[in-house]
Amino acid sequence: MEYLYTELLLFFMLYSFIGWASEVVIMSVSKCKFCNRGFLNMPLCPKYGVMAVLLLLVLPTVGEKLSFRNLMTQYIITLVVTSVVDFVASDMTHRLLHRWLSQYERDTLFGGELNGITVALAKSAVILVIVKLLHPFILTFTRLLPLWFWRVALILLGLLALDMISVIYAGKMRQRRKARERKRKKRENKFGTEGRRMEIVKAISGENLGNRLCNAVWKRLERAYPGMGEWEDIRSGKYVFAKGLCLNKLLWIFIFWAFIGDLFEMVLVAGVTGVWMSRTSVIYGTFSIVWGIGAVIITIVTQNLASRENCFVFFSGAVLWGVYEYTCSVISEFVFGRTFWDYSDMMFNIGGRTNLLFCLFGGVLSVLWVKSLYPLISGLIEKIPPAIGIVATWAVMVVMIADLLLSGAVLSRYVNRQEGEEAQNVLEEFIDANYSDEYVESIWPSMREPGSGTPIWQQETEQ
Repeated sequence: MEYLYTELLLFFMLYSFIGWASEVVIMSVSKCKFCNRGFLNMPLCPKYGVMAVLLLLVLPTVGEKLSFRNLMTQYIITLVVTSVVDFVASDMTHRLLHRWLSQYERDTLFGGELNGITVALAKSAVILVIVKLLHPFILTFTRLLPLWFWRVALILLGLLALDMISVIYAGKMRQRRKARERKRKKRENKFGTEGRRMEIVKAISGENLGNRLCNAVWKRLERAYPGMGEWEDIRSGKYVFAKGLCLNKLLWIFIFWAFIGDLFEMVLVAGVTGVWMSRTSVIYGTFSIVWGIGAVIITIVTQNLASRENCFVFFSGAVLWGVYEYTCSVISEFVFGRTFWDYSDMMFNIGGRTNLLFCLFGGVLSVLWVKSLYPLISGLIEKIPPAIGIVATWAVMVVMIADLLLSGAVLSRYVNRQEGEEAQNVLEEFIDANYSDEYVESIWPSMREPGSGTPIWQQETEQ
């Protein structure tokens, strides 16, 4: 089923509300009182919106025919998507608030606990039923809405962004307050009596707007998650660059695997087809974004599996990589109207978007990464001098974001040129003048229109 960007935005908001309402009902019934379990102040839980959008894009591509194979494939996709989104959302809240709100990552396919896997299986079944049965009614309802209602969705999206900023701000303020409190305890003798110390604490947490916002958000979170515990600050003591599984380290893991993955694909394709071709995802540089993002997701999701048996890590990695590769293919087709790989000629493929061989390879790679390679590379990253590491991280991040934005603009303009659209502004004129069709096709030679048959490089070879 085809959707517009505006429809997906509205679905994101609706399912975010449905997910929030479901959690509120479940927790309120279990505690016999109203309990706002949302991470945000608004009655929205964005992780359910993300789950819904991904599933609405991916599930229809499996096939609408009601068969056991299609249903099992859709169920496995739902199980992996919900588990990954739950895991990543839980990890993000820990990093933003430095608190363990609720151990959502335990109740996933990759939590490493039998009870958690059982919960994940049941939750995924419920979500799949909701998407299959409830969504047709939601789709009909949304397409009957007047045009002005779509502006309301945009306003809600802006409020959602502000809400997220307020919660992040509250977390940062709380951390600063805790840091000041620790410093104050070290100098307590200089401040005199306990009463004097309490006066200072009261002065710091006064009634200005920032502190009122922080206190309000924090009290709500404490009511919603009474058992939340403080997250140990790994940055205490001597500063070590990218210590632990932090954002700096994840960025360098992304860069490392984006580069290695691109080279690996070049060699693999050359060995199979006898043709050396570009496998990069960006205009400038030898980087595969699919490999980079996949490595980051696997690193986050499998961080708790290092102590588990190799077979468990292998199975988790194989399933995760297969669903991830399938999802990337669907999203690239939705965004750019092009596919960048097709495994239709290989045995045991799923819609030409992934196949059993690469899933097994993803499982093997996950075992090697979790058990051996990650500890080694993590140690090497942490040995980088802090000053050099911070400057290099920001420089690489800025350059990579610019490269990604330019690559996306060039590819979008290429697709529009193929459809006969003229340049509409200065940026499009610049792209037309500097990035011709031939240049774009040399960067992405495996690109093709969905269902068009042979990729560009093969068409050129035949000619």
